[in-house]
Amino acid sequence: MRLFILLLVLGSVNFISAQTLSNIDFFAEGKKVVITYDLSDCEPSEFYDVTLNFVEQSTLKVTVPKNISGDIKKLACGSKRIVWDIGADVSTLSGRFYPEMEVMKAKKSTIYKRNSVEIEFVDIPAGTFTMGSPSTEVDRGTDEKQHQVTLSSFRMSKNEITFAQYDAFCYATGRSKPTDKGWGRGNRPVIYVSWEDAKAFADWMGCRLPTEAEWEYACRAGTTTPFNTGSNLTTNQANYDGNYPYNGYSKGVYLQKTQPVGSYPSNAWGLNDMHGNVWEWCSDWYESNYGTNSQTNPAGPSSGSFRVYRGGGWGNGARFSRSSYRSHLNPTYSYDSLGFRLVAP
Repeated sequence: MRLFILLLVLGSVNFISAQTLSNIDFFAEGKKVVITYDLSDCEPSEFYDVTLNFVEQSTLKVTVPKNISGDIKKLACGSKRIVWDIGADVSTLSGRFYPEMEVMKAKKSTIYKRNSVEIEFVDIPAGTFTMGSPSTEVDRGTDEKQHQVTLSSFRMSKNEITFAQYDAFCYATGRSKPTDKGWGRGNRPVIYVSWEDAKAFADWMGCRLPTEAEWEYACRAGTTTPFNTGSNLTTNQANYDGNYPYNGYSKGVYLQKTQPVGSYPSNAWGLNDMHGNVWEWCSDWYESNYGTNSQTNPAGPSSGSFRVYRGGGWGNGARFSRSSYRSHLNPTYSYDSLGFRLVAP
């Protein structure tokens, strides 16, 4: 009876948001309250959290429901549904209440700490994208055949792994520290790390290297152009050899060394330096033929001679930083323009 009375006295929903909450309705479903609504006017590549409270009409006391489930965290636009187990919270309620909803941008990154090393990871949403490049893309490689790939959500490190993070690993494990060529350590991306070195660090952190598909999907961040910046990549947007711009665009600067991570604007999903600075190892063995079949969470071939690395580096022209550009090396090889980033568990 109490549940029925409460539903009768619930007033209209109050909400405060830059996004639009519409078609809001609530009703009883057994011993639970169901609230349905539509979320619209979302910004591209953003996610949203919904806060739902109940306010007592006479005292304005706010009750935070503890037993709620459904569409609350990391939402994209669309029709939504929240279920409140009111029976579990009913002892905290008295008088006449109305629901109040607020929408805020979801937190997109998480600090992950292990073995005294902290790494910031960005949430990458699940989705389907076209991997590879169209035949009309300038400087396209023959190993970039387009095909549909569907990926589960994952978390990727916001930045390339730095010397500070890798040096802590070396100190803890007795591993030799790689040289920085006199450019500085700290917040610069670690260099002179082989695939095997990168894999060892990933294992030590309880993480892994990204698959090639995850890397390209995260780099593109919803784009289909040669770069996540569009049809061109300038040296204000990434660290590469500006003497060799893409497709006849104007030349830029050539810094001739790495720059501290995060020195350039993030892509739409909040990742830094996906183009340029240092190349990045992926987990896959290299194969020259993607094929054209649709794939789900591909991890590459089970064996091979070379490992994939992606993204271009400070010493290369812009074309090598294209989102779809692929390269490969012996997993024991290392040099001054090759680093990596991680995917969290």
